Amino acid sequence: MNKMFNSKQEKLFDVKEKQTTSVKNAFINAAMEDSITTTSGNGAKKYTTTLNDFVDQFGYISNYRKPRSFEDISKDMFLLWSQDPKLTLKLTLYIRMISRKVQLFNGLKTEKTQIGQGLKHEGIVRMLWIAMNDNETFWNNIALFVSVGSWKDVIQMLSYDLQYHGWDNRKLDWNGFGQLILAGLENPNTVNLVKKYLPSIRTRNKCKTLESQADNLIGKWISNLLFKNDSKSYEKYRKLKSTGTAHEWQQLISKGKMLDIDFSKVHGRALSLMVSGKFIQNNGLTKKFDEWVDKQPVIKYTGYVYELLKPLQHNKFTPISKKMIDKQFMMLVDQVKEQTYVNTRFIPVLDTSGSMGSNAIGTDVTSIHVAKSIGIFFSEMLEGHFKNHWIEFNSDAKMKQWTGTTPTDKYINHYGGYNGDTNFVAVASLFGKIKNQGVSEDEFPTGIICISDGEFNGDNKSTNLQNFKRILKDNGFSNQFVENFKIVLWDIPNGYYGRNIRPKFETKADTPNMFYMSGFDPSALSFLFGSVDTKEDKVETPTTAEELFHAAMDQEVLNLIK
Repeated sequence: MNKMFNSKQEKLFDVKEKQTTSVKNAFINAAMEDSITTTSGNGAKKYTTTLNDFVDQFGYISNYRKPRSFEDISKDMFLLWSQDPKLTLKLTLYIRMISRKVQLFNGLKTEKTQIGQGLKHEGIVRMLWIAMNDNETFWNNIALFVSVGSWKDVIQMLSYDLQYHGWDNRKLDWNGFGQLILAGLENPNTVNLVKKYLPSIRTRNKCKTLESQADNLIGKWISNLLFKNDSKSYEKYRKLKSTGTAHEWQQLISKGKMLDIDFSKVHGRALSLMVSGKFIQNNGLTKKFDEWVDKQPVIKYTGYVYELLKPLQHNKFTPISKKMIDKQFMMLVDQVKEQTYVNTRFIPVLDTSGSMGSNAIGTDVTSIHVAKSIGIFFSEMLEGHFKNHWIEFNSDAKMKQWTGTTPTDKYINHYGGYNGDTNFVAVASLFGKIKNQGVSEDEFPTGIICISDGEFNGDNKSTNLQNFKRILKDNGFSNQFVENFKIVLWDIPNGYYGRNIRPKFETKADTPNMFYMSGFDPSALSFLFGSVDTKEDKVETPTTAEELFHAAMDQEVLNLIK
């Protein structure tokens, strides 16, 4: 089975060369201690697993930004599916889900923003694995998968089947996919989205790449489904595709009617491309666009914050684009704040050591850029004493403050680089130094969000968590403060140490007040804080990494799976 989706075809046609289950047993835990012990890239004691496979993979999500093979994904899926198929399916949808209010095929929308990690390839291939191993479950949930992701995912699944197996050896149920696409075109709630992602049909000689050949075959196949053997089927297909309103703004551009564009109908990523390039300026839209931006309280965006802030990294922005980025950023913040109890005493802690200057896995930006973006996002969510404050650590730790009133100002006004060691426990020493200056324990943060590549300094005898708590106690913090202090490790891995791209852990999954997060959508931090629905009463928040994982899986749309 693992040999499926293993090696791609060379071509699909000839082209003329013309142009959970965590371990609870104390005896087993103790006995496995040696076998799961490892070290960080800087020699600190770590563990290869939390002894909960679901928590492990939840903590690995940042690594999935780089597309993995079907074979590697299959190993992970077999491991989880053998323990809990339903929870495995929930994690699959969470990995793929774009953070937004999800509209279902029946037109209903979720009450709240549903939060996921938006990873296309990983989510699609995990779903393909389910198609290959439990066809009934796949078809029971494909509509939900499309709802949390995109109709383009359906086309991508068919494309992968062709790219790896060719037309004659297809593995997927194409008849079922055909019925799904036809149903989508008949459904008034989905018809325009389906039309938007229908592949274009082109002449064979224009299909130079394997991907374009696959899309061409899929387009012709769908055309035949719709119009049978009509001699004008391709012409009718092209006309049908052009009538979709989901890309109305693209049609206006192709007709040269740029002044008629309604910017509110252009999706967030496309707006960013328009502004970052010269489209707005070259088409005389500067004044119109600037006036439109000024009128918007927030502007929609469904990408990652690190992508949104990327133009600032190399000063590739204009006053208009900067203004738009701020409003898109606050849209992402507001959709989390409106439903999450964030009156918390956490403080962001950012790793600025030398290794953070390496590109984050699967991206073209540094780990420090991703960390900085998430740190600003989290600071915007906070209220109270620690709003706009954060702690930097490398060889030492320092208290810092974002300067400016907008997210872009805060990014631009921070001039720090990356250098030195990864001395995580320096944060605890900073706490001790401040306490010894006479600051009351009640004034301190009750937890930290540490955004790092996780390769901490240390020795192979005790973990950084153990050393962190020891330093707090040595500096006079009460046992109650130390035991209740929460540490969240958000993993932004890179290849600096030339290591296998598997993060390492400080504790087991059931250790109190130690949490693991990963991925590129910081909205997931909301699972730590509890819902606004419980704000009037006692807010129930996760107490272990295992509970945090289950909180992320307990979302309205994920609870609809069958």
